Amino acid sequence: MSARTPASEAWRRLKKDRLALVCLGIFVMFAVVAVAAQVVELVQGTPGLYDVTLAEQGIPVPEAAVAPSTVHWEAWWGTTGAGKSVLLRVFHGTKVAFVVGTCGAGLSVVIGMTLGVLAGYFGGWVDEAVQYLYQTVASIPYLLLLLALAFVIRQGPVAAAWYETALSDYVSLGLFNIIVVIGLTSWVTLCRLVRAEVMKVRELEYVQAARALGLGSGRIMSRHVLPNVFHLVIINFSLRFVTAIKSEVILTFLGVGVDKEPSWGQMIADAKNELMRGIWWPLLASGVALFLLTLAINYLGDALRDALDPKLRT
Repeated sequence: MSARTPASEAWRRLKKDRLALVCLGIFVMFAVVAVAAQVVELVQGTPGLYDVTLAEQGIPVPEAAVAPSTVHWEAWWGTTGAGKSVLLRVFHGTKVAFVVGTCGAGLSVVIGMTLGVLAGYFGGWVDEAVQYLYQTVASIPYLLLLLALAFVIRQGPVAAAWYETALSDYVSLGLFNIIVVIGLTSWVTLCRLVRAEVMKVRELEYVQAARALGLGSGRIMSRHVLPNVFHLVIINFSLRFVTAIKSEVILTFLGVGVDKEPSWGQMIADAKNELMRGIWWPLLASGVALFLLTLAINYLGDALRDALDPKLRT
């Protein structure tokens, strides 16, 4: 009988939670949509179908703003006031959400994990410096810090320099702005958790033995410390993923986020004007997509925490 690995043990625990599996299925469905939207965009080029009206595509529609209809699959969620497919814009918004969630949460995790491990392992002035840094960041209201950084990056010299780089042809400044801002503002919680856990791990006997044998600090941290705190990283990544998506919606709604491509935040911002004309379905579509994805990730994150926490293993 083969020995159970931590990953297989976590999967065994996770499979017992049927609702977690449903949430995992929802997450995978959104991920497939995001990948498909990116592939279609690469094949078709710019502008994508999400930015072309149904009438321009030759699809017969009675008027520009069409309620959810079965006349064509692009009209299943209706069209915007300008006649563009709501379904395709939700699909593209899903791609934006996954880019923001993955990159923003990834940057946040890298910063928080690195600072937390260094502070917890070395202690002394390194720990004091990291504590001072995260206490300073934590003392500023999150939304205020988010908006301030977003505005500075969007209006400052970073914006001018960005348009001179090759990446500006592939990633909009608004999207890059959100990823950087989220990464720089949401690492504090993970840093605190990792620091506290590393301070416990570094005093364990096998870590002390490795130090006595002359192993370098880098090797000890990579081989003996990081594996013991990695479950915190996975759990925190799922939480930061949701935070990143919601932050994009807030920033874009307030006018300092994604601006050159449809995102869920942009759809909600546009829908507030269309509601006056009785066009409610773009708001409903983007709201339902946002609700389903964030709910699925939140519950899946809780289930992962229960499955990965070593204290819960028998």
